[in-house]
Amino acid sequence: MKSIKKVLAILLAMMMVMSLFACGEDGSNTNSNGSTSGNQTSDKDDDNASGGDATELKFEIVSKGFQSTYWQAVYKGFQEEIEKIQSDNNVKINYNFVGPDSETDIAAQVQQFEAAVNANPDALGLAALDVDALNDNIEKVNGKIPIIGFDSGVPNAPEGAVYANASTDNYAAGQLAAENLYEKIKSRIGDDQVRIGEVNQDATSESITNRGLGFIDKMIELLTADGKTVCVTGNDKYVGDSADSTADEASANVIIEVRVPAQTTTELCATEAGVILNESDTIAIFGSNQVAAEGVITANETLSVCGSEDTQIIAVGFDSGSVLKAAVSAGTMYGAVTQAPVSIGAVLADLMYASANGESVADTDTGCQFYTSENIGDEEIAQNLYD
Repeated sequence: MKSIKKVLAILLAMMMVMSLFACGEDGSNTNSNGSTSGNQTSDKDDDNASGGDATELKFEIVSKGFQSTYWQAVYKGFQEEIEKIQSDNNVKINYNFVGPDSETDIAAQVQQFEAAVNANPDALGLAALDVDALNDNIEKVNGKIPIIGFDSGVPNAPEGAVYANASTDNYAAGQLAAENLYEKIKSRIGDDQVRIGEVNQDATSESITNRGLGFIDKMIELLTADGKTVCVTGNDKYVGDSADSTADEASANVIIEVRVPAQTTTELCATEAGVILNESDTIAIFGSNQVAAEGVITANETLSVCGSEDTQIIAVGFDSGSVLKAAVSAGTMYGAVTQAPVSIGAVLADLMYASANGESVADTDTGCQFYTSENIGDEEIAQNLYD
């Protein structure tokens, strides 16, 4: 009897050992792909990159859209950094990266934000088209979900709701455009009245309005310092929020004319740019983002008035893309300000991961630079230019 019990004990022990090995072969990691909704989703299975049990997090990101290659560059930086975070920290991050079809479709973004909140993610990224339209929903979050702003951030959001922003200092970026443009045109500003145009794709988002206002305010500062008088005309938002004009339209040495299309499209920006380029006293024009800059280029294809010579209208743009890069390289557009869109996406991922883990985060300026045909190929510039 004792020998039988001994045999049974040995068999039982062997079965337990075999069971443990079977569990080890299955592994405790879950091979789950990213959820599928919106414009971009995570679909890379990185659970096993570091081995062992992986923590799983869920991120929701609501962008301004995907109609320009700028947003694709932001997404690229985000995606690459998420893969790095997963590999370095043995964590699985599922994410939805969505945005409306147009940057004028504020209602669609509000719905996407509501869906993102209802998904109850560990962190939420937001590039707001119109903060006022989102504030009620942001208020409901009440700090329960860390919100990280990117690109334009979420200015004037309820206190404490937005933990940090990954963005360019857009006001300073607009000033940079004005400084470089002014150096090019200041010798052409004399006693006769001249006009500087500005095309902004909208008058609602922080990134666009701050760039436009930064450009106007710096231009007024530079002109005033050189003894010139200025009048700002056009769109009420920009006229009202910019530095005070120093003269009326009839007597000013320089008119800064600001135009905004009814919708955010290159074609409508081209229409607004065409009005400015057709003015006989126009010497310069600024397009404050990729869509507006491409609008200027499109308008010039018919008019052929822009270039880098003193007899031509000096055009300056913002961001990148194949059309803008080609125009700068050819000298049709004198220069442009580039952000660092890939860096914006990467910093967004880092801030979301840190906040999801309860770490302290802070606003991060992702920088900008001015490029012309002379330095467009420099490594420091080229790494920020997307097609």
